[in-house]
Amino acid sequence: MYNVTPGLALAWESLLHVVIDGLRRRGWDDPMHVVPTPDDLMAFWRAPDLLLSQTCGYPLVMALQSAVRVLAVPAFALPGCDGMAYRSVILVPEDGVRSLDALRGSVAAINQDHSQSGMNALRHTIAPLARGGKFFSQVVVSGSHMASIAMLQRGQAAVAAIDCATYGLAVRHAPKLVAGVRQLQTTAPAPGLPLITSRQLTEAQAQDLQDVVLSLTDTAALALQTLSIDRFHAIGLPDYAPIMAQARFAVGQGYPTLG
Repeated sequence: MYNVTPGLALAWESLLHVVIDGLRRRGWDDPMHVVPTPDDLMAFWRAPDLLLSQTCGYPLVMALQSAVRVLAVPAFALPGCDGMAYRSVILVPEDGVRSLDALRGSVAAINQDHSQSGMNALRHTIAPLARGGKFFSQVVVSGSHMASIAMLQRGQAAVAAIDCATYGLAVRHAPKLVAGVRQLQTTAPAPGLPLITSRQLTEAQAQDLQDVVLSLTDTAALALQTLSIDRFHAIGLPDYAPIMAQARFAVGQGYPTLG
């Protein structure tokens, strides 16, 4: 979920290979492969042979509860990230507005309409300011957080909410990709993006996998340093209740759809 640069993508892939090696040492002899990022992530996350992936908390609580087990969450050593929790950074162009209310009637860019960091957190923040269920003149789905930032840079959008890990990694590893934008404020915190596996795994298999993931601080320290990850925390589905609470708050404010 955080392949901001090719080097970071390689670091994530190396973690997956370390996990496979750890499971091999525990006696797993099933075929296990690292696969390219699929086009249809929802179908991939629901696949019965899914071993390990990372999803977003919003689709987790809205659509994936019956299909996956929640194993762990990374703790990033980046501004806006705090242990198991993370926030979105609300970004505007450098010469953009100075307050949330001044964004009324402007264009917002979101990465996906099922994103916690790009959509739900922003909706939760804007909800008290909405009137008649409206605030923005238009909401454009960019396809990714980095594409949303590019829209800000090109003047195609006035605001975007970017999770603190994506933004922090871009600042550290590819600062040109975030040039010309600035932070307006941050959103309320929520649990970070969970590592998941299929519910087809047995309890014993899921425990093995979780143990291997939690031990990455010892077995893959260099990759974790590159990714600015301090450690992985064990976490479960109930920990993601704050995400549903943010969605319900927006609905209660008469703002069920970001718009």
